[in-house]
Amino acid sequence: MSKLTKEIAHLNKMLDSVGTDLGIDDFNPTEFSIFFDIIQEIEEKGKCTMLKAVEVSGKSRSTVYKTIRKLVQKNVLLIEGSTEDKRSFLLKPQI
Repeated sequence: MSKLTKEIAHLNKMLDSVGTDLGIDDFNPTEFSIFFDIIQEIEEKGKCTMLKAVEVSGKSRSTVYKTIRKLVQKNVLLIEGSTEDKRSFLLKPQI
């Protein structure tokens, strides 16, 4: 195996482990992608609103909102009202 394929295999095992640890190992690839997009936005910008999650994921609003609800039910994310904009809701990691 090449160095790149070894790294890819290692990354895949790490992602599987994260899914198991968080209790989201039953998520489909789209839901995983949305979750990772939200976490990346929070890490890069310090926050992520529900509308921003739709934007950064590139998925439909209903798909993103369903995934957010699943993440909230599994205590991975929390939804809070924004103090800056009462119409906006922030996603907070619980991990």
